[in-house]
Amino acid sequence: MNPENTARLLAAYPLLYRELREWGFECGDGWFDLIWYLSADIESAARLEGIPETAGSWPSVRILKQKFGSLRVQFGFDVPVSKSIRALVDKASERSTETCELCGAPGMIDRECEQGAWVEALCASCRKTHRPQRQTRDQPRPLPVWMQERNNKGSM
Repeated sequence: MNPENTARLLAAYPLLYRELREWGFECGDGWFDLIWYLSADIESAARLEGIPETAGSWPSVRILKQKFGSLRVQFGFDVPVSKSIRALVDKASERSTETCELCGAPGMIDRECEQGAWVEALCASCRKTHRPQRQTRDQPRPLPVWMQERNNKGSM
């Protein structure tokens, strides 16, 4: 995720993301809205459950990333997370498989690309632009676009 969107999420939900690992949000900007609303829903659920808004009690996300074409969220170990909050994460993860990770348009996981390529949820336009050729097993796997951008910024 780009630095501007990362900063927006961290500023809006500082307690929720207090333990987020150094790589930040490990996904494309197309999922920004999905993550924004998930964050708001998690905090609303925590308030409804009467959880005190303190570092020792509030849910804390350690890892938020794309894996196998879907959103993955891992919470810190110090604070137990309720079933209702886990259900919100499961729902967002399911929606992520139908949302382009790059632009946020409706998308899907290309099951034909799963062998020998990074599994990504992309719309037809982004797939055509960023993954124009099918990969074979003997070709090196291209990194997801968001990861290429992050690596290119780090090498400058």
